[in-house]
Amino acid sequence: MALIIGGSTLAVIGAVVSFIYFLQPWRTCPDDDAPAGCPMLPDDAAILTAAMVVTVFATALAVVGAASRKRDYY
Repeated sequence: MALIIGGSTLAVIGAVVSFIYFLQPWRTCPDDDAPAGCPMLPDDAAILTAAMVVTVFATALAVVGAASRKRDYY
C-alpha cells in the first residue's frame, strides 16, 4: 500500500512541477507575449527534465505496487 500511495504522491508532485516549469509563468521576454514562448534557461530545463523523470518513475512505482498487492477473495 505504501508503494501505491508514495508513488502516486510523487507522480502528482512531479506532474505539477513539470507543468509549471513547462509554462514558465515567471518569465518575460520581448519577443513573445506568452511566457511559454520564451526560450528555456538551462537550469529550468534541468528541473523540468528531473520532474518528468520522477513522474515516470513514480507512476511505474505505483503501478508495480498495485500489481504486486495481494488480493483477498472472500
